Amino acid sequence: MKKMGRPKLKLMVAAKQADEVRKLFRASEDPREKERLQAVLLAMGGAHTYEEIAGIVGRARSRIQIWLDRFESGGIKGLLARGKAPGRTSALQRPAVQKDMVKGLREGQWLTAPQLAAWLQKKHGIRHKPQSLYYWLGKLGGKLKVPRPSHVKKNVADAKSFVAQFHDRLCALELPASRPVRIWVADEMRYGLHSFTRRCWGLRGVRVIKPSQQKYEWGYAYGALEVVEGAAEVRYMPSVNLPFLRGFLEQIAANDPAAEHVVIWDQAGFHQRPGDPTVPAHVHILPLPPYSPELNPVEKLWDQLKDAIANRAFAALGNLEAALTDALRPFWSEPDRTLGLVGDGWMHSEANAT
Repeated sequence: MKKMGRPKLKLMVAAKQADEVRKLFRASEDPREKERLQAVLLAMGGAHTYEEIAGIVGRARSRIQIWLDRFESGGIKGLLARGKAPGRTSALQRPAVQKDMVKGLREGQWLTAPQLAAWLQKKHGIRHKPQSLYYWLGKLGGKLKVPRPSHVKKNVADAKSFVAQFHDRLCALELPASRPVRIWVADEMRYGLHSFTRRCWGLRGVRVIKPSQQKYEWGYAYGALEVVEGAAEVRYMPSVNLPFLRGFLEQIAANDPAAEHVVIWDQAGFHQRPGDPTVPAHVHILPLPPYSPELNPVEKLWDQLKDAIANRAFAALGNLEAALTDALRPFWSEPDRTLGLVGDGWMHSEANAT
């Protein structure tokens, strides 16, 4: 009795696709691609079994079957597609580790990736190369940023109490019910001809150079933002003192002469306090807790103005003030820009409610 051999494999392929496989096989210099294409060519020839093709290519029979299945379902693209090789699970995928990392990011615990690597080894016993931690910092929402300084004398409880009692403090002013109320936040920013630099976008490998000068001549921008309707008032003055501030308070009141104006600012020595006789009529002072600049949205305005004059040198204060005015103009003409600084958080909502 004659022993029957294993049947030969015959892969049926359209002529055009067969030509593409042959051309790609001859042109490819990638060993990975060539062995897969060779297996398909042998299967198209109909002269070999699975076992013979596996022997010629140097792969297991099961691997040849997988390749041919991929070719039949996805063509050449499916055959040559590179799948993501399974790797071991990273220790940083543990929920407890990620929770601690998010907490550290929220508190600004690390300045560099090596510091994070040292913390991981000490806290969780995880050894990780610092270079690979940038991926995890981004994945968990991390971003390199400059922290806002907080004075060591700041009373956190007082700051929280001011926010919680803001509505009650406004109501306690006992403003006339017959007049509208405007609520402002105010502060001052010093500007000068002594230039300063900030980070800017540039090309990789190309050093960015900006002009700089050390010229000691200063001025002060007095600024106020109305937290409900989005008005903005600014005045340039040579210094800060009570008479200048009274003039600025009069400017705020002139914005709407028919209204009562509540001005919220810090307790600097040159700021009027509640009951000060130099405060203009129809203006009421509500002081912020000491050392709590984060409660004053005007600080965000100063940040944007400094962006406008950073990396530049000005010949005179007039030129500098012209640049500041250009940056301020959108806030005077577009109330939404001002309200964008105030936000729709506690101050806007409570002031609107009163």
